Amino acid sequence: MNQFDDTTKKFIKIHSFEVILELNSSVVSVDYESKIVKIEWHGVVDLNTASLLLEKGADMIESGYCTKLLLNRENLQEFSTEARLWIKQDLLNNRGKRLVRKVSRVATVRSASAMGGVFANFISSGIKLVFPSLKLSNFDSENEAFDWLVEAI
Repeated sequence: MNQFDDTTKKFIKIHSFEVILELNSSVVSVDYESKIVKIEWHGVVDLNTASLLLEKGADMIESGYCTKLLLNRENLQEFSTEARLWIKQDLLNNRGKRLVRKVSRVATVRSASAMGGVFANFISSGIKLVFPSLKLSNFDSENEAFDWLVEAI
């Protein structure tokens, strides 16, 4: 069997994310072709960072550029108490209710740290509680999450 045999072909989706906002090592980026907005959390995320990044991601969804959300929490250590409260009490209960009608899928990448996982699961649980019909899945890698999101194209 040669290397070009049909049974060995693989197609790889190239990620072409454009950075929209970077703050305290956390990043919002967009892949316009796949209609995915990605938020990558890094370290300890304070209220200012959480609100600015989530609001920018929400802007991309509300504007119609994106219909899918990828939350990469691999390098997340924790959300501050203020950030968690804002997400739970303000974002999910207000703007989140408008956004859920425009988002087809949400993929999350698990945090490598135990505490980051606890905080990230808190947020995912809140999302599922407020929006039970939303298609949300957790993955071990960004590539797996991306593939799941693009299969819905």
